[in-house]
Amino acid sequence: MKIKVMPLGMIGTNCFVFWQEGDPRCGIVDPGADGEQVAAFLRGQGLEPQAILLTHSHFDHILGIPGLREQWPGLPIYCHPADADESRKTVRMFGSTFPAVASFGNLRHYREGDRVEVGPITLEVLETPGHTPGSVTLKGDGVLFTGDTLFRGSIGRTDLEGGSYEQIMASLRKLAALPGNYQVCPGHEELSTLDEERRGNYYLVQAMEG
Repeated sequence: MKIKVMPLGMIGTNCFVFWQEGDPRCGIVDPGADGEQVAAFLRGQGLEPQAILLTHSHFDHILGIPGLREQWPGLPIYCHPADADESRKTVRMFGSTFPAVASFGNLRHYREGDRVEVGPITLEVLETPGHTPGSVTLKGDGVLFTGDTLFRGSIGRTDLEGGSYEQIMASLRKLAALPGNYQVCPGHEELSTLDEERRGNYYLVQAMEG
């Protein structure tokens, strides 16, 4: 699997484009706040997006959707239902109003154990709530897209609406218990590996001991 990371927006949200070499079909994890930039990369690489996969629905992870939809109007969005209230078209965060993920339409729900196929690549959904109620980690062959659940040396904040420290610690235990090592592709900052985080991430170590 080839992976392109693109830090986007004012707070550098990591957007990931993944595809299999030789196959133009690709998926997009968390398109950040600049769909036009992502679309330009896809066109430059000759890639054809099949789906937008969200680790959660905070504004900094979803505002790039309209820019992608300008080029690919039928592009489906996958999100956990706990983060995708169909009746909620706007959300307020940090004193500002943003579109909610349900406002974009063509929304598909995924849950624990579901699999999404993008060309020859399959990603499995792991429910990892705590940062938000519907936070998920997407597990592929040797890779984890962890969103704002697990960062390099840290974790996502739990003091926002729907956050829970107890839940995120349980989610960290779940990730730590996965057999083998994985490349960790988080929602912000640098990439890591699960073995590195098992050794040096205070929160993951605490979760494993809890």
